[in-house]
Amino acid sequence: MTRPNDRAIDMIYKDFHSYYTQTILTEGSNPFQTGTGRYIASRTLSIKSESYFLHLNEAIEQTPLFLTKDSFYIQDISHLSESPYNTLVYQICGSILKTEETTSQVMKRYFQYLKVDYTFIQRIGKCIGINQRCPYVVGEVLFAPEKGSIKNNSSWIAFHHVVYLESISSHLVSFKIRKYHELILPLSYKRAADMIQKTTSLYHTTKAISIDLQEKFTSRYQDTRLEDMHIIKKNLTHQSLGQPTIELTTLFEFLSLHRANDMLQTVLGEDNPYMEDLRKQFPLPTAYKSEYT
Repeated sequence: MTRPNDRAIDMIYKDFHSYYTQTILTEGSNPFQTGTGRYIASRTLSIKSESYFLHLNEAIEQTPLFLTKDSFYIQDISHLSESPYNTLVYQICGSILKTEETTSQVMKRYFQYLKVDYTFIQRIGKCIGINQRCPYVVGEVLFAPEKGSIKNNSSWIAFHHVVYLESISSHLVSFKIRKYHELILPLSYKRAADMIQKTTSLYHTTKAISIDLQEKFTSRYQDTRLEDMHIIKKNLTHQSLGQPTIELTTLFEFLSLHRANDMLQTVLGEDNPYMEDLRKQFPLPTAYKSEYT
């Protein structure tokens, strides 16, 4: 004779057996595979012309719009004459924001909040040969424009949220974002790799300037937090030991050189044929080579 307690245990066993065999075992794999270190995105943001209005309808209006640490893509949609909105901002939490402000206005407000002018970062970029599409690198904030942003609005990618990059086709790339997002953009792999390379060089330069002499023989870029390093730190993690020290005085010397060169070019109307040779004297890492080039 089966006791009531045994009957209850049998029912619980059947429920668990049914759940594990019919539900869990038939489901797909976990959206993040730790064994391979690669993402299977649980949400895909495919930025195409036909998806603009879908994102606009979903987005929350905010004016003035303030970027946060969760913002990973600032999209310029000022070319859409059918919409009064000019900017979409995608957040790690999954929300999308929209505003009639341009991306230039939104980014300028963010630069003011960080108290580091974009022009100053561009001058540092010139020292290492970044004359176009200069990233905005301040500490661990790593924003890169998709195109030149001086005269026109541009979309910006937050590389501090990008884990790795994949090529989909000759004109499409996929950026794997933290929290399992996937950002598909109409860019060539060469253009995306160039954005990463510029951000890496600028991050290394600004980071090296701020490092104390006592930290010279420790890894500068190793992240001890229990999360994936962003794509820029990955490029630099194994390249820190033995790299040349970049001192603040060296940076100021090169800033002065570039400032004087800009003035001469304006007056004479000609490029300086010796600038490339001067730029090679800047102590950038020579052994470093990006996997994306």
